[in-house]
Amino acid sequence: MSNPTATSLRTYARDRIMGWRPTIRHAAPQPGEALPPGPRTLGALQSMRVWGARNTYFPAMQQRYGDTFLLRVTPIGQIVVVCGLEDVRKVALGGPDLFPIGENNSMFEALIGKRTVLSLDGAEHRAERKRIMPAFHGERIAAVVTAMEELTAQEVMRWPIGSDFSLVERMQELALRVIVRVVLGVEDRARAEALAPALRRMVDYSNLELLMLVWPQLARLGPWRKAIAGLDHADDLLCAEIDRRRADPDRHQRADVLSMLLDGDPDDELVRVELVTLLAGGQETSAMAASWMFERLLRHPGALARVRAGLDDPKDEYRTAVINETLRVRPVVYNVGRRATAPVELGGYRVPAGTFVWASLAAIHRDPRIWGEDVEEFRPERWLEPDVPSRAFLPWGGGAHRCLGATFAHIEMEVILRTVLRHVELRADQAADEPMVMRNIFALPKHGARVRVERRLGG
Repeated sequence: MSNPTATSLRTYARDRIMGWRPTIRHAAPQPGEALPPGPRTLGALQSMRVWGARNTYFPAMQQRYGDTFLLRVTPIGQIVVVCGLEDVRKVALGGPDLFPIGENNSMFEALIGKRTVLSLDGAEHRAERKRIMPAFHGERIAAVVTAMEELTAQEVMRWPIGSDFSLVERMQELALRVIVRVVLGVEDRARAEALAPALRRMVDYSNLELLMLVWPQLARLGPWRKAIAGLDHADDLLCAEIDRRRADPDRHQRADVLSMLLDGDPDDELVRVELVTLLAGGQETSAMAASWMFERLLRHPGALARVRAGLDDPKDEYRTAVINETLRVRPVVYNVGRRATAPVELGGYRVPAGTFVWASLAAIHRDPRIWGEDVEEFRPERWLEPDVPSRAFLPWGGGAHRCLGATFAHIEMEVILRTVLRHVELRADQAADEPMVMRNIFALPKHGARVRVERRLGG
Protein backbone atom coordinates (compact mmCIF):
# COMPACT_ATOMS: atom_id res chain seq x y z
CA MET A 1 0.00 0.00 0.00
CA SER A 2 1.61 3.30 -1.05
CA ASN A 3 1.12 6.82 0.15
CA PRO A 4 -1.77 6.14 2.57
CA THR A 5 -3.85 9.07 3.72
CA ALA A 6 -5.45 9.61 7.10
CA THR A 7 -8.73 8.17 5.80
CA SER A 8 -7.18 4.96 4.42
CA LEU A 9 -4.99 3.96 7.37
CA ARG A 10 -7.59 1.94 9.27
CA THR A 11 -6.36 -1.29 7.68
CA TYR A 12 -2.82 -0.20 6.91
CA ALA A 13 -1.11 -1.62 10.01
CA ARG A 14 -3.02 -4.90 9.82
CA ASP A 15 -2.19 -5.40 6.14
CA ARG A 16 1.46 -4.58 6.82
CA ILE A 17 1.70 -7.20 9.57
CA MET A 18 -0.40 -9.80 7.76
CA GLY A 19 1.78 -9.38 4.69
CA TRP A 20 5.02 -9.98 6.55
CA ARG A 21 6.36 -13.53 6.60
CA PRO A 22 9.17 -14.49 8.97
CA THR A 23 11.81 -16.67 7.35
CA ILE A 24 13.84 -19.19 9.33
CA ARG A 25 17.13 -19.97 7.64
CA HIS A 26 19.68 -22.60 8.54
CA ALA A 27 23.16 -22.06 7.26
CA ALA A 28 24.62 -25.17 5.58
CA PRO A 29 28.38 -25.36 6.23
CA GLN A 30 30.52 -26.24 3.23
CA PRO A 31 33.88 -28.06 3.45
CA GLY A 32 36.19 -25.99 5.65
CA GLU A 33 33.27 -24.16 7.27
CA ALA A 34 31.74 -24.79 10.69
CA LEU A 35 29.29 -23.37 13.18
CA PRO A 36 30.36 -22.93 16.82
CA PRO A 37 28.93 -25.06 19.63
CA GLY A 38 25.87 -24.05 21.62
CA PRO A 39 23.20 -25.38 23.96
CA ARG A 40 21.16 -28.39 22.90
CA THR A 41 18.00 -27.33 24.71
CA LEU A 42 14.79 -26.92 22.72
CA GLY A 43 14.71 -23.95 20.39
CA ALA A 44 11.54 -22.69 22.10
CA LEU A 45 13.36 -22.54 25.43
CA GLN A 46 16.35 -20.80 23.88
CA SER A 47 14.00 -18.29 22.24
CA MET A 48 12.32 -17.51 25.55
CA ARG A 49 15.69 -16.84 27.17
CA VAL A 50 16.92 -14.70 24.27
CA TRP A 51 13.81 -12.51 24.01
CA GLY A 52 13.11 -12.33 27.73
CA ALA A 53 16.45 -12.55 29.52
CA ARG A 54 19.41 -12.27 27.15
CA ASN A 55 21.20 -10.07 29.73
CA THR A 56 21.70 -13.20 31.85
CA TYR A 57 21.53 -15.84 29.10
CA PHE A 58 24.32 -14.46 26.90
CA PRO A 59 26.86 -14.19 29.76
CA ALA A 60 25.97 -17.72 30.91
CA MET A 61 26.49 -19.10 27.39
CA GLN A 62 29.71 -17.13 27.00
CA GLN A 63 31.03 -18.58 30.24
CA ARG A 64 30.13 -22.09 29.08
CA TYR A 65 31.10 -22.00 25.40
CA GLY A 66 33.50 -19.08 25.09
CA ASP A 67 33.27 -15.85 23.13
CA THR A 68 31.45 -17.44 20.17
CA PHE A 69 28.41 -19.72 20.41
CA LEU A 70 25.33 -20.84 18.49
CA LEU A 71 21.67 -20.34 19.46
CA ARG A 72 18.37 -21.27 17.82
CA VAL A 73 15.91 -18.39 18.02
CA THR A 74 12.38 -18.05 16.63
CA PRO A 75 11.59 -16.48 14.15
CA ILE A 76 15.16 -16.04 12.90
CA GLY A 77 16.63 -19.51 13.13
CA GLN A 78 20.29 -20.22 13.87
CA ILE A 79 22.22 -17.27 15.29
CA VAL A 80 25.95 -17.08 15.97
CA VAL A 81 26.60 -14.79 18.94
CA VAL A 82 30.02 -13.15 19.15
CA CYS A 83 31.37 -11.55 22.35
CA GLY A 84 35.07 -11.01 21.61
CA LEU A 85 36.18 -7.45 20.89
CA GLU A 86 37.58 -7.89 17.38
CA ASP A 87 34.66 -10.06 16.24
CA VAL A 88 32.12 -7.64 17.70
CA ARG A 89 33.80 -4.77 15.87
CA LYS A 90 34.01 -6.80 12.66
CA VAL A 91 30.25 -7.42 12.73
CA ALA A 92 29.06 -4.08 14.13
CA LEU A 93 31.30 -1.96 11.89
CA GLY A 94 31.21 -4.25 8.86
CA GLY A 95 29.90 -2.82 5.62
CA PRO A 96 26.76 -3.90 3.74
CA ASP A 97 28.77 -6.05 1.32
CA LEU A 98 29.56 -8.59 4.06
CA PHE A 99 27.16 -7.76 6.87
CA PRO A 100 23.94 -6.16 5.56
CA ILE A 101 21.39 -5.35 8.23
CA GLY A 102 18.14 -5.48 6.28
CA GLU A 103 17.20 -9.13 6.63
CA ASN A 104 17.98 -9.26 10.34
CA ASN A 105 15.77 -6.21 10.91
CA SER A 106 13.05 -7.10 8.43
CA MET A 107 10.50 -7.51 11.22
CA PHE A 108 10.65 -3.74 11.74
CA GLU A 109 8.96 -3.33 8.37
CA ALA A 110 5.89 -5.06 9.77
CA LEU A 111 5.62 -2.51 12.58
CA ILE A 112 6.93 0.61 10.84
CA GLY A 113 6.56 0.10 7.10
CA LYS A 114 8.82 -0.28 4.10
CA ARG A 115 11.68 2.08 3.37
CA THR A 116 12.59 2.37 7.04
CA VAL A 117 16.30 3.05 7.42
CA LEU A 118 16.36 0.22 9.98
CA SER A 119 15.92 -2.41 7.28
CA LEU A 120 17.55 -0.87 4.21
CA ASP A 121 21.04 -1.58 2.91
CA GLY A 122 23.41 -0.26 0.28
CA ALA A 123 22.45 2.67 -1.94
CA GLU A 124 18.86 2.77 -0.63
CA HIS A 125 20.10 2.99 2.94
CA ARG A 126 22.64 5.70 2.13
CA ALA A 127 20.02 7.80 0.35
CA GLU A 128 17.51 7.50 3.18
CA ARG A 129 20.13 8.14 5.87
CA LYS A 130 21.28 11.21 3.93
CA ARG A 131 17.73 12.55 4.04
CA ILE A 132 17.42 12.12 7.80
CA MET A 133 20.93 12.91 9.08
CA PRO A 134 20.75 16.72 8.79
CA ALA A 135 18.12 16.71 11.52
CA PHE A 136 20.75 15.36 13.92
CA HIS A 137 23.68 17.60 13.13
CA GLY A 138 25.06 19.15 16.28
CA GLU A 139 24.20 22.73 15.38
CA ARG A 140 20.59 21.84 14.58
CA ILE A 141 20.18 19.98 17.87
CA ALA A 142 21.76 22.86 19.76
CA ALA A 143 18.92 25.04 18.51
CA VAL A 144 16.36 22.93 20.38
CA VAL A 145 18.24 22.61 23.69
CA THR A 146 16.13 25.40 25.19
CA ALA A 147 12.96 23.45 24.39
CA MET A 148 14.47 20.34 26.02
CA GLU A 149 15.31 22.33 29.15
CA GLU A 150 11.83 23.81 29.31
CA LEU A 151 10.10 20.44 28.90
CA THR A 152 12.40 18.81 31.50
CA ALA A 153 11.72 21.56 34.04
CA GLN A 154 7.97 21.20 33.47
CA GLU A 155 8.22 17.44 33.95
CA VAL A 156 10.20 17.76 37.19
CA MET A 157 7.55 20.07 38.65
CA ARG A 158 5.03 17.22 38.27
CA TRP A 159 7.04 14.89 40.50
CA PRO A 160 5.58 14.36 43.98
CA ILE A 161 7.61 15.22 47.07
CA GLY A 162 8.16 12.54 49.69
CA SER A 163 6.71 9.50 47.90
CA ASP A 164 8.39 6.94 45.64
CA PHE A 165 7.66 6.82 41.91
CA SER A 166 9.03 5.14 38.79
CA LEU A 167 11.59 7.29 37.04
CA VAL A 168 11.31 5.10 33.94
CA GLU A 169 7.65 6.07 33.52
CA ARG A 170 8.42 9.77 33.97
CA MET A 171 11.36 9.64 31.56
CA GLN A 172 9.20 7.89 28.98
CA GLU A 173 6.67 10.71 29.24
CA LEU A 174 9.42 13.31 28.99
CA ALA A 175 11.04 11.65 25.97
CA LEU A 176 7.66 11.60 24.23
CA ARG A 177 7.08 15.28 24.94
CA VAL A 178 10.51 16.10 23.55
CA ILE A 179 9.72 14.14 20.38
CA VAL A 180 6.32 15.81 19.97
CA ARG A 181 7.88 19.27 20.33
CA VAL A 182 11.28 18.84 18.70
CA VAL A 183 10.63 16.17 16.05
CA LEU A 184 7.01 16.90 15.16
CA GLY A 185 7.12 20.59 16.07
CA VAL A 186 3.73 20.48 17.81
CA GLU A 187 3.32 23.34 20.28
CA ASP A 188 -0.47 23.28 20.55
CA ARG A 189 -1.15 21.73 23.96
CA ALA A 190 -4.31 19.83 23.01
CA ARG A 191 -2.68 18.21 19.97
CA ALA A 192 0.45 17.40 21.96
CA GLU A 193 -1.60 15.75 24.72
CA ALA A 194 -3.41 13.62 22.12
CA LEU A 195 -0.22 12.64 20.27
CA ALA A 196 1.89 11.57 23.25
CA PRO A 197 -0.10 8.48 24.35
CA ALA A 198 -0.81 7.48 20.73
CA LEU A 199 2.87 7.59 19.84
CA ARG A 200 3.73 5.71 23.01
CA ARG A 201 1.53 2.87 21.79
CA MET A 202 3.58 2.63 18.60
CA VAL A 203 6.72 1.54 20.49
CA ASP A 204 5.35 -0.11 23.63
CA TYR A 205 4.74 -3.78 22.82
CA SER A 206 4.56 -6.65 25.24
CA ASN A 207 6.21 -9.95 24.36
CA LEU A 208 2.70 -11.36 23.95
CA GLU A 209 1.79 -8.70 21.38
CA LEU A 210 5.02 -9.28 19.46
CA LEU A 211 3.97 -12.86 18.84
CA MET A 212 2.01 -11.52 15.86
CA LEU A 213 5.40 -11.08 14.16
CA VAL A 214 5.93 -14.82 14.52
CA TRP A 215 2.35 -15.77 13.67
CA PRO A 216 0.81 -12.91 11.64
CA GLN A 217 -2.58 -14.65 11.74
CA LEU A 218 -2.87 -13.46 15.37
CA ALA A 219 -3.48 -9.96 14.00
CA ARG A 220 -7.14 -10.93 13.58
CA LEU A 221 -7.62 -11.79 17.26
CA GLY A 222 -8.57 -9.76 20.35
CA PRO A 223 -5.45 -8.35 22.06
CA TRP A 224 -3.49 -8.19 18.83
CA ARG A 225 -6.38 -6.52 16.99
CA LYS A 226 -6.44 -3.90 19.76
CA ALA A 227 -2.70 -3.29 19.38
CA ILE A 228 -3.13 -2.79 15.63
CA ALA A 229 -6.01 -0.38 16.23
CA GLY A 230 -3.58 1.64 18.33
CA LEU A 231 -1.12 1.72 15.44
CA ASP A 232 -3.86 2.88 13.08
CA HIS A 233 -4.90 5.67 15.45
CA ALA A 234 -1.31 6.89 15.76
CA ASP A 235 -0.93 6.75 11.97
CA ASP A 236 -4.03 8.92 11.62
CA LEU A 237 -2.61 11.55 13.97
CA LEU A 238 0.79 11.52 12.26
CA CYS A 239 -0.75 11.93 8.81
CA ALA A 240 -2.83 14.84 10.11
CA GLU A 241 0.38 16.51 11.33
CA ILE A 242 2.07 15.88 7.96
CA ASP A 243 -0.89 17.45 6.14
CA ARG A 244 -0.90 20.40 8.52
CA ARG A 245 2.82 21.02 8.06
CA ARG A 246 2.65 20.73 4.27
CA ALA A 247 0.08 23.49 4.28
CA ASP A 248 2.18 25.77 6.53
CA PRO A 249 3.62 28.56 4.34
CA ASP A 250 6.36 29.19 6.94
CA ARG A 251 7.57 25.62 7.37
CA HIS A 252 10.96 26.34 5.72
CA GLN A 253 11.74 28.65 8.64
CA ARG A 254 10.84 26.07 11.28
CA ALA A 255 13.48 24.10 13.25
CA ASP A 256 11.52 20.87 13.81
CA VAL A 257 12.46 17.61 12.12
CA LEU A 258 9.12 17.11 10.38
CA SER A 259 9.49 20.38 8.48
CA MET A 260 12.95 19.33 7.32
CA LEU A 261 11.71 15.89 6.20
CA LEU A 262 9.18 17.56 3.91
CA ASP A 263 11.94 19.26 1.91
CA GLY A 264 11.81 18.02 -1.68
CA ASP A 265 8.11 17.14 -1.39
CA PRO A 266 8.44 13.40 -0.60
CA ASP A 267 5.32 11.25 -0.46
CA ASP A 268 3.40 11.04 2.82
CA GLU A 269 4.20 7.40 3.43
CA LEU A 270 7.97 7.97 3.30
CA VAL A 271 7.67 10.83 5.79
CA ARG A 272 5.44 8.73 8.05
CA VAL A 273 7.96 5.86 8.01
CA GLU A 274 10.81 8.25 8.80
CA LEU A 275 8.90 9.76 11.74
CA VAL A 276 7.98 6.35 13.18
CA THR A 277 11.58 5.18 12.73
CA LEU A 278 12.83 8.17 14.71
CA LEU A 279 10.19 7.56 17.35
CA ALA A 280 11.00 3.85 17.65
CA GLY A 281 14.73 4.47 17.79
CA GLY A 282 14.70 7.54 20.00
CA GLN A 283 11.94 7.52 22.59
CA GLU A 284 12.61 4.31 24.46
CA THR A 285 16.40 4.45 24.21
CA SER A 286 16.54 8.01 25.58
CA ALA A 287 14.12 7.20 28.40
CA MET A 288 15.98 4.05 29.46
CA ALA A 289 19.41 5.67 29.24
CA ALA A 290 18.31 8.65 31.35
CA SER A 291 16.67 6.37 33.92
CA TRP A 292 19.79 4.24 34.25
CA MET A 293 21.88 7.41 34.59
CA PHE A 294 20.03 8.46 37.74
CA GLU A 295 19.78 4.88 39.03
CA ARG A 296 23.59 4.72 38.95
CA LEU A 297 24.28 8.24 40.24
CA LEU A 298 21.93 8.00 43.22
CA ARG A 299 23.82 4.92 44.40
CA HIS A 300 27.20 6.62 44.02
CA PRO A 301 27.08 9.79 46.16
CA GLY A 302 30.65 10.79 45.33
CA ALA A 303 29.89 10.88 41.60
CA LEU A 304 26.60 12.70 42.24
CA ALA A 305 28.36 15.35 44.32
CA ARG A 306 30.94 15.89 41.60
CA VAL A 307 28.21 16.37 38.98
CA ARG A 308 26.45 18.89 41.22
CA ALA A 309 29.70 20.78 41.73
CA GLY A 310 30.06 21.26 37.97
CA LEU A 311 26.49 22.27 37.12
CA ASP A 312 27.46 25.87 36.40
CA ASP A 313 30.23 24.83 34.01
CA PRO A 314 28.69 24.44 30.53
CA LYS A 315 31.65 22.32 29.40
CA ASP A 316 32.10 20.12 32.46
CA GLU A 317 33.72 16.92 31.15
CA TYR A 318 32.54 14.92 34.12
CA ARG A 319 28.90 15.05 32.94
CA THR A 320 29.97 13.45 29.66
CA ALA A 321 31.95 10.87 31.64
CA VAL A 322 28.82 10.01 33.66
CA ILE A 323 26.81 9.54 30.46
CA ASN A 324 29.47 7.32 28.88
CA GLU A 325 29.89 5.23 32.02
CA THR A 326 26.13 4.77 32.27
CA LEU A 327 25.95 3.53 28.69
CA ARG A 328 28.89 1.20 29.34
CA VAL A 329 27.62 -0.54 32.49
CA ARG A 330 23.92 -0.40 31.58
CA PRO A 331 23.80 -0.70 27.76
CA VAL A 332 20.39 0.13 26.35
CA VAL A 333 21.30 -1.46 23.00
CA TYR A 334 22.36 -4.94 24.09
CA ASN A 335 23.42 -6.31 20.71
CA VAL A 336 23.28 -5.65 16.98
CA GLY A 337 22.41 -8.21 14.33
CA ARG A 338 23.64 -8.85 10.80
CA ARG A 339 23.50 -11.67 8.23
CA ALA A 340 26.76 -12.68 6.56
CA THR A 341 26.67 -12.67 2.76
CA ALA A 342 29.91 -14.67 2.48
CA PRO A 343 31.90 -17.08 4.64
CA VAL A 344 33.64 -15.17 7.45
CA GLU A 345 36.13 -15.95 10.22
CA LEU A 346 34.56 -15.41 13.65
CA GLY A 347 35.96 -16.74 16.91
CA GLY A 348 38.15 -19.31 15.19
CA TYR A 349 35.30 -20.67 13.05
CA ARG A 350 34.80 -20.11 9.34
CA VAL A 351 31.09 -19.33 9.52
CA PRO A 352 29.16 -20.07 6.31
CA ALA A 353 27.41 -17.50 4.17
CA GLY A 354 23.80 -16.92 5.15
CA THR A 355 24.48 -17.12 8.88
CA PHE A 356 22.79 -14.62 11.17
CA VAL A 357 25.34 -13.08 13.53
CA TRP A 358 24.61 -11.07 16.66
CA ALA A 359 27.40 -8.96 18.12
CA SER A 360 27.04 -8.50 21.88
CA LEU A 361 27.87 -4.87 22.62
CA ALA A 362 27.20 -5.55 26.29
CA ALA A 363 29.89 -8.24 26.34
CA ILE A 364 32.69 -5.91 25.27
CA HIS A 365 31.43 -3.15 27.59
CA ARG A 366 31.70 -5.52 30.56
CA ASP A 367 34.84 -7.46 29.63
CA PRO A 368 37.47 -7.40 32.42
CA ARG A 369 40.14 -8.30 29.84
CA ILE A 370 39.50 -4.86 28.32
CA TRP A 371 38.36 -2.63 31.18
CA GLY A 372 40.19 -4.18 34.11
CA GLU A 373 39.07 -5.94 37.26
CA ASP A 374 36.84 -3.01 38.27
CA VAL A 375 34.77 -3.50 35.11
CA GLU A 376 31.53 -3.89 37.10
CA GLU A 377 32.06 -0.66 39.02
CA PHE A 378 30.33 2.57 38.03
CA ARG A 379 33.42 4.78 37.84
CA PRO A 380 32.98 7.82 35.54
CA GLU A 381 36.56 8.88 36.26
CA ARG A 382 37.81 6.17 33.90
CA TRP A 383 36.63 8.36 30.99
CA LEU A 384 38.97 11.16 32.06
CA GLU A 385 42.01 8.87 31.97
CA PRO A 386 44.32 8.91 28.92
CA ASP A 387 44.16 5.19 28.19
CA VAL A 388 40.40 4.59 28.19
CA PRO A 389 39.69 1.67 25.78
CA SER A 390 37.30 3.58 23.54
CA ARG A 391 37.53 0.90 20.79
CA ALA A 392 35.47 -1.30 23.10
CA PHE A 393 32.71 1.30 23.51
CA LEU A 394 29.89 1.01 20.97
CA PRO A 395 26.73 2.06 22.85
CA TRP A 396 24.83 2.93 19.66
CA GLY A 397 26.25 0.30 17.33
CA GLY A 398 28.62 1.38 14.61
CA GLY A 399 29.43 1.63 10.95
CA ALA A 400 26.89 2.65 8.34
CA HIS A 401 24.03 1.65 10.65
CA ARG A 402 25.15 3.51 13.77
CA CYS A 403 22.11 4.93 15.55
CA LEU A 404 20.93 8.08 13.80
CA GLY A 405 19.99 9.76 17.05
CA ALA A 406 23.19 9.05 19.00
CA THR A 407 24.19 12.72 19.21
CA PHE A 408 20.60 13.69 19.99
CA ALA A 409 20.46 11.12 22.81
CA HIS A 410 23.72 12.30 24.37
CA ILE A 411 22.62 15.94 24.35
CA GLU A 412 19.19 15.01 25.71
CA MET A 413 20.79 13.01 28.55
CA GLU A 414 23.09 15.92 29.39
CA VAL A 415 20.19 18.41 29.41
CA ILE A 416 18.06 16.13 31.58
CA LEU A 417 20.92 15.52 34.01
CA ARG A 418 21.73 19.14 34.73
CA THR A 419 18.11 20.35 34.64
CA VAL A 420 16.85 17.71 37.06
CA LEU A 421 19.71 18.27 39.51
CA ARG A 422 19.10 22.03 39.47
CA HIS A 423 15.46 21.59 40.41
CA VAL A 424 15.26 18.67 42.83
CA GLU A 425 17.20 16.56 45.25
CA LEU A 426 16.51 12.88 44.59
CA ARG A 427 17.01 9.73 46.62
CA ALA A 428 16.81 6.11 45.45
CA ASP A 429 14.10 4.04 47.13
CA GLN A 430 16.67 1.49 48.29
CA ALA A 431 20.44 1.18 48.55
CA ALA A 432 20.70 -2.02 46.49
CA ASP A 433 21.27 -1.77 42.74
CA GLU A 434 18.22 -2.35 40.56
CA PRO A 435 18.69 -5.50 38.46
CA MET A 436 18.59 -5.29 34.68
CA VAL A 437 15.72 -6.98 32.84
CA MET A 438 14.87 -7.20 29.14
CA ARG A 439 11.67 -5.83 27.65
CA ASN A 440 11.60 -6.68 23.97
CA ILE A 441 14.93 -5.33 22.69
CA PHE A 442 15.55 -2.91 25.56
CA ALA A 443 17.35 -3.38 28.89
CA LEU A 444 15.63 -1.54 31.73
CA PRO A 445 15.69 -1.33 35.54
CA LYS A 446 13.59 -4.15 36.99
CA HIS A 447 11.63 -1.91 39.36
CA GLY A 448 11.42 1.12 37.09
CA ALA A 449 14.29 3.05 38.74
CA ARG A 450 12.18 4.08 41.73
CA VAL A 451 13.16 7.38 43.34
CA ARG A 452 11.83 9.99 45.74
CA VAL A 453 12.03 13.79 45.62
CA GLU A 454 13.51 14.84 48.96
CA ARG A 455 13.10 18.56 48.31
CA ARG A 456 12.85 21.09 45.54
CA LEU A 457 15.74 23.43 44.84
CA GLY A 458 15.88 26.97 43.57
CA GLY A 459 17.35 26.13 40.11
